Amino acid sequence: RVTLIKSVLTSIPIYFFSFFRVPKVVVNKLVRLQRQFLWGGAEDHNKIAWVKWDTVCRPKEKGGLGIKDVNTFNIALLAKWKWNLFQQQGALWVRVLESKYGGWRSLHEASRNNKESTWWKDLKLALHHPDHGEALARSIVWKVGRGDKIKFWEDDWMGGGGALAAKYPRLYLISNQQNHNVQQMRVCKDSGWEWEFSWRRPLFDNEVGMAISFLNDVDSMQIYPQREDAWVWEADSSGHYSAKSAYDTMREFLHEGTVDKAHEELWKIKASSKVLVFAWRLLRDCLPTRANLHRRQVKVNDSRCCFCNSFEEDAGHLFFHCCKISPLWWESMSWVKIVGPFPQIPKHHFLQFINVLPKGVMVNRWKSWWLALTWTIWQQRNAILFSNATFNANKIMDDAVFLLWTWLRNLEKDFGTSFNHWSSNLSLGFTC
Repeated sequence: RVTLIKSVLTSIPIYFFSFFRVPKVVVNKLVRLQRQFLWGGAEDHNKIAWVKWDTVCRPKEKGGLGIKDVNTFNIALLAKWKWNLFQQQGALWVRVLESKYGGWRSLHEASRNNKESTWWKDLKLALHHPDHGEALARSIVWKVGRGDKIKFWEDDWMGGGGALAAKYPRLYLISNQQNHNVQQMRVCKDSGWEWEFSWRRPLFDNEVGMAISFLNDVDSMQIYPQREDAWVWEADSSGHYSAKSAYDTMREFLHEGTVDKAHEELWKIKASSKVLVFAWRLLRDCLPTRANLHRRQVKVNDSRCCFCNSFEEDAGHLFFHCCKISPLWWESMSWVKIVGPFPQIPKHHFLQFINVLPKGVMVNRWKSWWLALTWTIWQQRNAILFSNATFNANKIMDDAVFLLWTWLRNLEKDFGTSFNHWSSNLSLGFTC
């Protein structure tokens, strides 16, 4: 489902996202469709959304599923027009827009008339977004050349220190050279190029110190008359704008959270996408266990574990500490000679399981085993509840061993061990 959302529900409208600002009502409808599909709902009925959508849209290493946030993705695609307007100056389509609207600079100015097209207004709205607009602006850095494209006072061209007009507002107010470009602020004399400033009045005594600081800042900047002014996109190592890097930058700017070690390790594992999403839900404790269903106000006739019929069925008990399940983990640990208790919280159990390993254990296979065993435990639980099956610890173990073997055979290079040999020598299968 995650793959289909990324490849279909997010990809199909990309063409329209690239041209128009998506109305809020459309964004909400698209998100509703994605959310319903992810959790198995439909138009006529909804299922429980176990994780809020903003969390689902986080990067995988930060606890999400990496599904694109529609609104942010739309702005990232629209912002490329500004980049292309600057980079392709002289192109026919750019000259047409410059004559009609004023070019890339007019995207940050008030409307000059009421005849602007809906498309141009959409670009302005995207770039003026209260959160995303600032993130985009911070990522564009001027590479100073001759200075004929850079506004001396109004543009941030001095290495991220902000525009001079904002840094020295009193000097800006008394300057006769507002809206001048950098090239116009310099004159050629016998000794070389020098700055030439013009003020509406003499400086007051309390402005002298500010003026000295201003001159020091300006003198520290190097001008290169032989090359053109250019933009560098700092969010990408290539220096060129991409919708992906813009999207990541905007999401990061919104304080999306820090890297979660457990989820970072989870998505490194080579396994079925379906099982990885299941494990993601387990780490977040959002599987429909009886305890979780009860917390969601879903009527549950019996909240006891279907394996032991003794304790409440929460994730910690069901997967790790049930008296019927814990022997499976003990047997697994005996293969690599690990002893000791393990936490009950799924995320903590996963981290300790993959980190407390003796030397010589193949870590990637050991991580995959955690997935295989938890997955088959969940399958056995569902078979008991919905197919009237009986608990069979040997079947859980055999199914998990076979599942792991199929993953290794298909996803691990140079793995050619037969299943009979693999299942008969499990301790050797996890060691170098």
